[in-house]
This record gives sequence, C-alpha cells and structure tokens, in this order.
Amino acid sequence: MHVRTARIGTIALAAAGLLLLSSCSSPAASQGAIEPVGDAADAAACDAVEVGAVTRCENFYDDFWPEISKQMDALYETAKETDDGRLVIWDWYELSPDVIAEFNSRYPDLKIETRGLTYNLSSAIISAKATGSRNTDVISGSLVSAAAMTDEGYWADVDWTEFGVPAEFFTIGAPEMLPDSVNGSLMQVNTDKAEAPPTLDGLLDPKYEGQVSVASYNANVFAGYGMDQGEDAMVDLIGELKSSGNLQVLEDQDSPLSSGDVPIALGQTLFNPNPSLSVSPYEDSGVFAQFSGVNVDAKNQAGAMLWSLWNAYDPDWLELRMTDERFSTTQVPYPGLPTSLFDSATGLMKTNADALLAGLQGGSITETVDTRDEWIAMINAADAALNG
Repeated sequence: MHVRTARIGTIALAAAGLLLLSSCSSPAASQGAIEPVGDAADAAACDAVEVGAVTRCENFYDDFWPEISKQMDALYETAKETDDGRLVIWDWYELSPDVIAEFNSRYPDLKIETRGLTYNLSSAIISAKATGSRNTDVISGSLVSAAAMTDEGYWADVDWTEFGVPAEFFTIGAPEMLPDSVNGSLMQVNTDKAEAPPTLDGLLDPKYEGQVSVASYNANVFAGYGMDQGEDAMVDLIGELKSSGNLQVLEDQDSPLSSGDVPIALGQTLFNPNPSLSVSPYEDSGVFAQFSGVNVDAKNQAGAMLWSLWNAYDPDWLELRMTDERFSTTQVPYPGLPTSLFDSATGLMKTNADALLAGLQGGSITETVDTRDEWIAMINAADAALNG
C-alpha cells in the first residue's frame, strides 16, 4: 500500500474563504506547554552543509537524535495518559494501516484516528474549532497550503529546539513549524518517447506540440518562473504554451504519460513505477518545505509532538520510507538530514529524492516564510492564466 501525502500548496486560492470562516471563532490559547526533559537545546552543534536554501546537519543522527529520542520517550509517557491515549491525525490522505502499525510498533499504547481531507484539510480544522468538535491533534502543510491556519494562529507555540532539533532547521519556516519533508515542481518524462528540456521556455519548441500536460489544479508549477522572471513573463509563457498547442490541460496526466501519448507532465514527484518514466527539476522550479506541528485545539499535545518528531526524523521509519515501496510517499524527507539517509534510497524514492536535491542545489526557488505571500499571489496569477 503506497502512502500518499501531498501538502504542497495549490489550495492558496481558498485562503480568503478560510479566513472568513475562522474569523467567527479564533483559536484560544493552547493548553499548558509541554516541557522538555533536561536541557536538550544545548546538546550538540550542527555539522552544517548548505543544500540550496536548506542547512543540512551531517551529524544529526550521531549528535542530535539520541537527545531527541530521549525527549520522545518522555512525550510518549505523557501522551498515553492523555485523552485515553487517543491521537487524532488529519492529513491530505488518510494514514494507511501499515504506517499506523509502524508507529505503534514503537508506541503501542496510542490509538490513532485518521482522516484524509485533501483540499478540505484546512477548512475542516478551522470548522472543527468553530463548532467545538473534536479536532486533529496534528496540523501540517507547506507555508502556502497552511497560510490560513498560520495567519489565524492555529500552530501551537512549540520551541522544537528545546526538544533537541537543530536551530538550523528553522531558517525557512516559522519556529513552531517542524520541517518534515520537501516536495517541488518537476518534469515527469517518458524517456522512451521524449527528452525534457532544462527550462519551461524550452517547452515552446515546436517539437513538443501536443507533448506536454499539466493538471488544472497544478498551476503552482509555473510560480517559480514567475518569482524569478516576473508575473507578466509567467502569464505570457503560459499563454504561449497553450496557444501553440504544446501544452494540454489534463486531469489524468498519468495514463498518457505512461503510454507515451503525452510524454512530458508538469507536476511534482513521480508516483508511477513504470521504468520508462523519470523525473527532473527545471530552472526556476519551485521547492516547498513541508511542516508538521501541534494544533492549538489539540487534546493530546504530547502525542502530536511525538508523532511529528517520529514521522519527520525517526531513522528506522525513514529507512523504510527510503527503501520499501509500501511506504513510498509523494514527499522526500527533509534535506537537513544527513547525506547517508538519501544515499540509502532505492526505487521511486531515489528517483524523487535525486531530482529534488538536484533542484535545490541548482536553480530551484524555495518558498520561505518571508516570501510566502508573493508565492500565493503568483500561484493565483498562474491559475488565472492557466484556467481563465
């Protein structure tokens, strides 16, 4: 069973509506903060390597993880005594039984309840708060997709560095947002039928007539181009790609990509095991860090913290994600983790990780908390040009 989790951020268009809804009932202050055991903040210094906009700590598992693991053991003791050990997790997709079983193999006394809400994730969380319903304990998303929750204060104030996480991991997002993975815009290509160019402009070549697809909801694949070249240039590019007949808007990109009928698909990470398919970054493609955290409305804060740390960094769990196709996701672990983790990848995870890391190091543009609103505006402009 594949584990699909996509939280990249094309739902920015709905942010205004969510803000109107949430204005009826803003979150109250979170319950008492969970305190770390001892002084984990000064446990280690990061052996830092820059990977594009991300700082990698090569010594993470040697010097940081033992302290984080100790903190997680303490969180588990609190979590299993809170709300009868109930842990509610809503995400883009429902957690699979295999994932829950892996978590429970280490933390057996927690009972996970999960829902998959796709584009309705943020609105469901905000609605639950407004109506007093049992809410998710964990919240997650990219800076764009979680914009409404962020602006209305739905991320509980957790200082993750106090629980041993390197301070260097918090240079892209807000301090309360634990970085757990990355996703980004990539060209998927059927290498039996075509060769992908290194730029979006390259797709204007007449040889690509009818050869390129994009889904109507994936306008964000053009946003990095707009962030670099400007909105007018991005809108013109989308118009030329459509008017030339090179670009088709398809809701099902996967089948024509796999058959080779439309051999280039603009999207994110690859999820089709067809050996003819590959994926590559392009100049000005966007990279989006993904984050987890604690909902201010959480009934089991300790459980939410425990889940977030486990899912983001546990070496045994990540080794499974990197090597076992049952746990392959649409996201790649956070690039701040050591090179050795990514070197272990096989199959689709290797394909996707290699492409996203290459993009980070060679021309991709990374969304940050300071540029979030510019990204939202650019995604909206791209959507209007693509679907208007």
